[in-house]
Amino acid sequence: MDLDELTPAGENTARALDRLADWENPCITLARYDQPDQREGRSDHFYLAHDEQMAQQGKPFFLGVHLELDRSAGLMRLTLRDAAIPVLAEAWLIARGADPDRLRELIRPSEHDPADAQTEAVEAMLRHSGTRFDVHDSASTPGPPYTTWVIATDNEAPDPARPVAVFVGHQDGDDSETFTLRHLHFTSVEDAYDWTRTPTAPLPQHGSAATARAGAARPARRSTSPAGPGGPDVGPAHPPAPGPHQPRTR
Repeated sequence: MDLDELTPAGENTARALDRLADWENPCITLARYDQPDQREGRSDHFYLAHDEQMAQQGKPFFLGVHLELDRSAGLMRLTLRDAAIPVLAEAWLIARGADPDRLRELIRPSEHDPADAQTEAVEAMLRHSGTRFDVHDSASTPGPPYTTWVIATDNEAPDPARPVAVFVGHQDGDDSETFTLRHLHFTSVEDAYDWTRTPTAPLPQHGSAATARAGAARPARRSTSPAGPGGPDVGPAHPPAPGPHQPRTR
């Protein structure tokens, strides 16, 4: 894609371009989807990528990339979104106009398989969540086993008294073919942090919507362990030391 004749549409695009240009190691593109605009000379390009440099630093290492080109005006706009689990980057791309079915078709080969229906349900909810969740923090253990947790405000929480969501992912090891993903709610960000430090502690009760205690999925290193009624014990989820994380290749 020739961008030499296009000018960045503002400082945010210039900074995003600088970040991509500064990568010491190329980012692994897991999916790319080009969507022509109905107006002549305009197009949108969506990418889901894996940033190994961020993984080595223990930071969110999935990256949503939205590139908007307006050749008639000679402009380009580049927007990035970091995510600890790929479905959150996917949700961001969908909210910015990517066709969800086409994007899913392209992303699926780079992923492991959901271990159970509960994992599929949480992923489907997140995929179409738009701006429902405002992420506060995340961390991933270097593993194996691999565990990721994400703390976010749920702007559409079923119980307004518990507006803070935690997503927990788990994969047993590099040879695992499946992963699990779980979703639970807390009254505050502080309570959510406390639980990630001691995930064997009892969960707050949610009535009939009680969520299984987090045995859960790290969607790039997924888990073969089926979740029982309370979910598997995922162990402490302190912010981890940096470690390598590779997406699946087929």
